[in-house]
Amino acid sequence: MAVRLDFAGDDAALVLESGGGKYLIVSDLHLGYEVELARDGIHFPNQLPNILERLLRLLESHSPDTLILLGDVKHRVAGVSWRESRQVVDLLQAVKERVEEVIITPGNHDAGIMSLAGGMAKVVSGRGVRIGDAWMLHGHCWPPPQAADAKIIIIGHTHPVISLARGPGSRRKVFLMMKAPRSRVFKTIASKMGGVSTARRRGQVILLVMPHFNNALQGVELSQLLRGGRGVSPLLRSEIFSLNDASVLTLDGARLGSVDWYVRSGELW
Repeated sequence: MAVRLDFAGDDAALVLESGGGKYLIVSDLHLGYEVELARDGIHFPNQLPNILERLLRLLESHSPDTLILLGDVKHRVAGVSWRESRQVVDLLQAVKERVEEVIITPGNHDAGIMSLAGGMAKVVSGRGVRIGDAWMLHGHCWPPPQAADAKIIIIGHTHPVISLARGPGSRRKVFLMMKAPRSRVFKTIASKMGGVSTARRRGQVILLVMPHFNNALQGVELSQLLRGGRGVSPLLRSEIFSLNDASVLTLDGARLGSVDWYVRSGELW
């Protein structure tokens, strides 16, 4: 089943059409992030109004049948704070009337999300969900080998940004897109996860990394991503995809250059 994938353009979102259905995809809302900041003495405004306003605007503009939340809906890793539990419920109540279904593929910050969703959203495996020729997951863990069947794998988790100038407010969210031989994708994932796949071993698989939706998050510079670490998706830490050769895309999908080019030019400055 083929898919059509478009960039929302004015925000960190994707619109996917497949099998007669239309899906809006966003990642990394990190509801309750300001609660964690307050514990460190940093007082930041509640981000739910901004997140919800932008999300409702996207739903109105694109009229999807389904909203897909690609993990890290909430921020606290261990347990659930009272404020973020309230924010998750408020957000789901506000959006569930605008779409036929809400799907959540949990991230590493989503402890307790199934209980919080309370029937307002369908919570699937953290290893992802397939729609048409697209496999989608948060990206903090390996997908199953059958993800190699897809033409494109979409993840969040990584929070990529670039700097357009020095100083506060200069960072801009970006998408990252890269390709790898299907045979390599299957072989590596199968070696990590086990199992078999009916994947066509010819051709290539695209990996598309989404930026975070919560504007309060600083994001991760491309040079930091190249250094790896636990915060980077295993799909990027492995030798499947070349992060150096990845294309850097604006929110409307325009190609700015490769990751390697930006890093070698000093992140533009």
